[in-house]
Amino acid sequence: MANLFQWLRWGHVAAGGLALLLFWIPVIAPKGGRTHVRAGWFYVACMSVVVVTALALSALAFAVPLAIRRIPQPLSPAALSDFVRGQRIFATFLAYLAALTLSAGWQGIWAVETKREPKEMRTPFSLALNVVVLLGGLTVLVLGIRYRSGPLIALSPVGPFIAVGNLRYLLRGPQSRMHWWYEHLSSMIATGIAGYTAFLVFGGARLLPSVARSQLHTIFWVFPALIGIPVIFRTVAYYQRKFHETAETVGNQA
Repeated sequence: MANLFQWLRWGHVAAGGLALLLFWIPVIAPKGGRTHVRAGWFYVACMSVVVVTALALSALAFAVPLAIRRIPQPLSPAALSDFVRGQRIFATFLAYLAALTLSAGWQGIWAVETKREPKEMRTPFSLALNVVVLLGGLTVLVLGIRYRSGPLIALSPVGPFIAVGNLRYLLRGPQSRMHWWYEHLSSMIATGIAGYTAFLVFGGARLLPSVARSQLHTIFWVFPALIGIPVIFRTVAYYQRKFHETAETVGNQA
C-alpha cells in the first residue's frame, strides 16, 4: 500500500508540475488561437491526472493512514492518535482542493462547449459537484477552527466562492452575450489558483521549510488566492469593457 501511495504521489507531482508550467501558455497566447487551444487542452489533460491522483491519495490517506506511511518506531497511543488525525485532516484538505479544481475546470470547459445551449451545463453532476465543493469549504473551516489552523480557515472561503459563482451561472443562466467567455476565463484561472495553492502547501513546505515553520506560513498558503481572485475580477472587467458589456449593461440584460 505504501508503494502504491508513493507511485500515485510521484504521478501527481509530475502532472502537477507540468500543468503549472502549461498554465501560462494559454494565459499569454492570443485567446482562441491554435496555441491557446492546444496548450489549454494539454493543461486540462495534466490537471485531470492531478485531480484523479489527488482523490486517490486522499482516499488512501483517510482510509488507511498507517498502511501508507512507513513509521520507523512504535508510537504511543496519544502520538498514534495525533498521527492518524493529522493524516485525515491532510486527506480532507487534499480532497477539497481536488474537488475545487475539478469543479472550476469542468465549468470552464463546458462553458465553451455549451455556449449556444448553456442549459446543457445544468446537469445533476455539475450541480452536485458544486454543492460538494461548497460543503467541503465549510468542512475545512470547521476543521480549521477546531484545530486552530490559520491556513485552513484562510483557504476555506475559496471553494464556496467558486461553487456559489458556478451555481449562480448554472441556475440563472446567461446574463450577457459573452457569458461563456467570462465563465471560461474565470474558471480556468480558478484552476490555476488551486494548483499553485497545492504547490505552495505541499511542495513549498519542502522547498522552504523555514518559511513553512514560521508565522508567515498562512500567507504562504493563501498567496495564490490573494493574487488570483482579484485577477479574475480584473480579467472579466477588462473583457466586459472590450466587448462593450459593462457591469451595468449586464445587469440591465438580466
